[in-house]
Amino acid sequence: MKKTPRNHLGLLTAIALSTIPAWSQESPKPALTNALPVTPAAPAAPVSPVSPAAFTAPAAAATPASPASQSPQEAIPTNTVTLKVDSPAAIYSPGNWSGDAGRGGSQYRQTWCIGGSMLWNWETPTNNPKATLLLDDSMFTTNFSRPLIAYSIDGIWKSKVPVRNEIEIPELKNPGTHELRVVLDSNAQLERWGAPGQSANNVLRVRGLRVDEGSKPVPKKNSSNWAMIIGDSITEGTGTPEFTQYAWLIGQALASVGWDYGISACGWSGWLAPGDSTHDVPGFYVMTNSVNGSGGTYLDTLSRWNKIDGNNHTLLDANGHFSGWGGVNQEPTLILINYGTNDKTWFNAKSSASDFTASVRQGLAAVRSAAPRAKIVVLIPFGQFGAKDLKAAVQERITNGDTNIALIDLGPEIARALSSPGKPFGDLHPNAAGHAWCASLIIPRLFTILGLNPR
Repeated sequence: MKKTPRNHLGLLTAIALSTIPAWSQESPKPALTNALPVTPAAPAAPVSPVSPAAFTAPAAAATPASPASQSPQEAIPTNTVTLKVDSPAAIYSPGNWSGDAGRGGSQYRQTWCIGGSMLWNWETPTNNPKATLLLDDSMFTTNFSRPLIAYSIDGIWKSKVPVRNEIEIPELKNPGTHELRVVLDSNAQLERWGAPGQSANNVLRVRGLRVDEGSKPVPKKNSSNWAMIIGDSITEGTGTPEFTQYAWLIGQALASVGWDYGISACGWSGWLAPGDSTHDVPGFYVMTNSVNGSGGTYLDTLSRWNKIDGNNHTLLDANGHFSGWGGVNQEPTLILINYGTNDKTWFNAKSSASDFTASVRQGLAAVRSAAPRAKIVVLIPFGQFGAKDLKAAVQERITNGDTNIALIDLGPEIARALSSPGKPFGDLHPNAAGHAWCASLIIPRLFTILGLNPR
């Protein structure tokens, strides 16, 4: 299940994207040979997604920025200003990001989640504007290739851009208001989780955006409706070109009706199965010592359902509810879960059928407790793995009065297609055609469940 490189094939469904972006590519650079130490983010009180304006002073008249926000070797260009990560110019995909102060802070934001995104909006008076995305690659090791990002500047896309300290945005043109969207496109399935007091190494860490002097932020707010899409390597998009995985297509379909979304997916993982090639990312909701699918012991340190990462960044707010950005009253509207494939394949011999059942039943109860008003949708794995237990758990909740939970089952036809000779739709991991087919079936059912009408 090693993550394979992805090349764009231009396959996007019309229901999810209104336009097909024009792409260009940049060759990856070699990884750093030496890793520098990382100062861990200290836990802090939750913050709201939009905070007061934050700038560094214009470089021509300012003292040098502190090392926390600027690499020691950097020389700040004159006639520029830096929009910091807590500027109202920046908003972030929900449930994906942590910072130098818990979920917030002014020095950086970081995510390990493929599909995690941020959006910058600013206005510049300059006729020939410039913008430079400020990142941090000091924590990279030689164990993995540099993560790749994609970005869109005013609708013009560029993909396969290796993360480095500074990335200039040459496609920026003309004065006026501009929008830069940055997406973590891919990273290797290792060193992504971290540990208490220790940041992960294989992450996208953003320090700010350097723009022309005289520029000002154009504040935007996240939507009050957002979806959390949870799953394994199929949800990550392993083995398929960027922006063709079903989770992205579903997210874009929701975005077309004004929603935000965050993708929280990890290869190798499941309800019980730990994630990544090194298996250091916890399973979703880990149970042990259950009997006939009931009772047992819940292991929180081995579970990730309530965490952003392993470095003490919780997904819960002060009331114990899921929070998109760390504050209260930021719960998801939709939680879509696609787990079971790894539990019933590579991890099946390492766990018991009873613990799998207990994990699903008690995991759904925990999710409901953390999102009392959210629509929970359980997606039966495309290969029908664990389908019986998943259906029974959802029906049990409905019988017990949870009217805000639903199930989507694409049925055996998709499972047979993914095991077809010649692999026209892929295999355990669908290819672009397989993802497009699955998304085309899921999106209308999901919109019906949510009472939404496509625009």
